[in-house]
Amino acid sequence: MMDRHDFGGVNDRTRAGGAGVVGTFRDCTLGSAFQPIFSLSHRNPVGYEALCRAKNPDGSALSPLTLFGQSYGESDDVLLDRLCRAVHVQNFAAYADDKSWLFLNVNPLVTVVGKNYGSFFSEMLAHHGIAPGQVVIEILEQNIRDEAILSAAVSYYKELGCLVAIDDFGASHSNFDRVWHIQPDIVKFDRSIIVQAEADRVVRKALPSLVSLIQELDCIALMEGVETEQQALIAIDSNVDLVQGYYFGHPQAALVDPSDRDDKLAQLCGKHAEFSAGNTARYRETVGHCLAEFKAMLRRIKAGYATNEEACAKLLMLPDVMRIYFLDEGGRQIGSNIAGGQADEIADPRYKALAEATDANWSRRDYFKQALLHPGEIQLTRPYRSLAGKTQCITLSVLVDTPSGKRVACLDLDCS
Repeated sequence: MMDRHDFGGVNDRTRAGGAGVVGTFRDCTLGSAFQPIFSLSHRNPVGYEALCRAKNPDGSALSPLTLFGQSYGESDDVLLDRLCRAVHVQNFAAYADDKSWLFLNVNPLVTVVGKNYGSFFSEMLAHHGIAPGQVVIEILEQNIRDEAILSAAVSYYKELGCLVAIDDFGASHSNFDRVWHIQPDIVKFDRSIIVQAEADRVVRKALPSLVSLIQELDCIALMEGVETEQQALIAIDSNVDLVQGYYFGHPQAALVDPSDRDDKLAQLCGKHAEFSAGNTARYRETVGHCLAEFKAMLRRIKAGYATNEEACAKLLMLPDVMRIYFLDEGGRQIGSNIAGGQADEIADPRYKALAEATDANWSRRDYFKQALLHPGEIQLTRPYRSLAGKTQCITLSVLVDTPSGKRVACLDLDCS
């Protein structure tokens, strides 16, 4: 008669090894390694991804790609998946507290057919004292094109009380469509994202917006594959919640002892503060040399200069000034852009269709909304791409009284 704690024969294939519990699958030995996952805010490991470490009978390493890159038939595929989870759960239970997350990779096909082989996962977690809420299921979905299979797997683990993560976001099939469909708790950005951000300034600038979008979808953002200090600083600057990678910790048999952790994260956050301060200083420098003349222009407009062009003449002579324009209280642009010298230097003829802005409505722009909310106070945007050309700019805006009525005066500065 089968032992009720044997879990379909899995326990018959596990034993104590030199570095914790190991399993036996065919002629291979399966062990665990745990890579820490850190919260940047808490500066502590909050979870661990369990990784399989397999060995051939001669003791040589067997790569995960070789082990998991083939099918052994349905029953053995189920056995391998369950055996890995059983080994990881037992090794995690030997070290873990009652709050750290255990990230487990799961084949969704096994989840669908697993019911044919008896109950397993919830009973095993209970037997080893691991609450379902401590488990984050990373569904290996890159080879699953059937959304019904993927949905069934996700629903099963959510009903158990586990969290669900999408792995390798930004690569292969892991994209926004999957995020909307699966509604995961955690989204893990593929390593290729941080590598591209390190190499490409445009990607680096866009990354915080991408992270913010994931967070607005009620997901925790995790950047994986962080291997260098520069990549770590970019991850911090992107405002991700969690980080994982060799820079923060290599996979190892035991979990990280929080009392033994070094001060790398504290030092890193200090460097990021210096990095941000440098960016802020450059940002202020771009604005600072124009701010006094912008205020002088506003005084001339209030005084009723004959034309806006006359009021703007001195400001237009300053470097970095792209254009000045005026909006009514509904956000409609009154007249054309008054172009500065910088506008001619960066003008791109391919964007002529967007260059003429008379009667354009900018009421959706933050620089307009903020100016209305704070009359008389100069507002400043973050860098963004100008619609009139492939150029990064920042906009100063302010609601002022003019002889023609209330106007929002806007100044675009080149910050590319």
